[in-house]
Amino acid sequence: LCGLAMGKLGGAELNYSSDVDIVGVCDDETAAEDRSVLESLMARVHQDLSRHTQAGLAYRVDLRLRPYGAAGSLVYPLATLAAYYGRAELWEIQALLKVRPVAGNREVGERFLQSVAPLLRLRRSWEIITDSIRTMRDRMVQQTAGAGLGTRDIKTGPGGLRDVEFLVQGLQLRHAAEHPELVEGNTLRALARLQELGVLPEGEAAQLRADYIFLRRVEHCLQILEDRQIHAIPEDPAQLEALARRLLGPTADAARFLGVLAECQERIRHAYARRLLEGHRTV
Repeated sequence: LCGLAMGKLGGAELNYSSDVDIVGVCDDETAAEDRSVLESLMARVHQDLSRHTQAGLAYRVDLRLRPYGAAGSLVYPLATLAAYYGRAELWEIQALLKVRPVAGNREVGERFLQSVAPLLRLRRSWEIITDSIRTMRDRMVQQTAGAGLGTRDIKTGPGGLRDVEFLVQGLQLRHAAEHPELVEGNTLRALARLQELGVLPEGEAAQLRADYIFLRRVEHCLQILEDRQIHAIPEDPAQLEALARRLLGPTADAARFLGVLAECQERIRHAYARRLLEGHRTV
């Protein structure tokens, strides 16, 4: 059995209060009765890591990123898992950019990575990539707007963390056929490689890096207070003032923080739109 990390754990970029996304994979030769034992083991790992006790919990474990979500198996044979991704939608292939073995028999996990590597390095038209990303991203922005959050949500709102991540992942998918080293789960490392390869100019890459790190700091400061997955800037004036001081220093106030945040989000959204919304000529 190998535990494959996905999402933020796969990218080695956990938030203070992140979910831990894990998918189970085993050897193809594993007998059905043994696979049942492995599924019980995966369920036990989930329970032990995420059970609330008087001392709190270790991690919030989410197993729903596996094929077919909550209806899927907890552990898949390697060939079955690879075959699923062979016919998966592009957004699921995009998620594979962050997969890495983290526990158990890592040799099995490495073999899975080798089996799906051609999917990540497949030549695709820029239009197909951007259409897929825009569809996902627009849905997130609409949901955020429907919840009345808009740019207050620094993760999924316009100019948020997802804009940087999807911009980077779109360029990874576009150029990985020529540059396999772009298959990298960590956003900042992938951004650095895009710069090194000349896909992104140095100044643009540096600004994206700085803005992304700033939003991640905001996210950490929001979540560390209550150990909850919070991504929305508070409306309460006292909380907003306190957040401003944590991020910008003891003399900062809410107005200054909101100004810095708005400028950051505007730069990110502009970069996202220019790279992913204006077509092939920007690549």
